Amino acid sequence: MVRLLAASLLTACLFATVAVAQTSRFEVTIQPQSSTQGFAKISVDKAALGSSQIRLWQNTSIEPDCSPRGQPTLSVIRQPEHGKVIIDDEPFFYVFAAGSGRENCSQHKVPGHRAFYTADDGYKGHDKVVLQGSQPDGYVRQITVNIDVR
Repeated sequence: MVRLLAASLLTACLFATVAVAQTSRFEVTIQPQSSTQGFAKISVDKAALGSSQIRLWQNTSIEPDCSPRGQPTLSVIRQPEHGKVIIDDEPFFYVFAAGSGRENCSQHKVPGHRAFYTADDGYKGHDKVVLQGSQPDGYVRQITVNIDVR
C-alpha cells in the first residue's frame, strides 16, 4: 500500500512536470521548510500567594523504558522584576500522558529540569519570566510566564 501510494505520488509529480513542459499551465512549487520549525513560543499564566514558591515549568526527555534520552535544557532568558527564579536539576516525578508509551515512567523519578518562582516579600501585582527549554530531538520552546502575585 505504501509503495503504491509512493508510486502514485511520483507519477503525479512526473505528470505535473511533463505538463509544465508541454502546456505551461501547471506549476510545481516546492515550499522551503520554515526556519522556525521546531521553535514555539508559549504563554502560561500562573498565580502566586505572597512569597510562596510556585513551579513555573518542567521538562524531561525519557525513552519508553524510562531511561534518559539526551540532555534537555531549561534556562531563564528574562529574569522577573519582582522576584527570583531558580532552576532545579534534581530528579522529579513527571506525569506522562496516557497513551504516550511512557505512562509507567510516572511512577519513577526522572531526570530533568524545573523552574520555580518566588515573589519578593510584600510584593503584590504582575511579574513576568521568560524561559527557554530545548529537547534533544530539536524542539525549542520559549515560555513566557505571566504571574499574578496576590
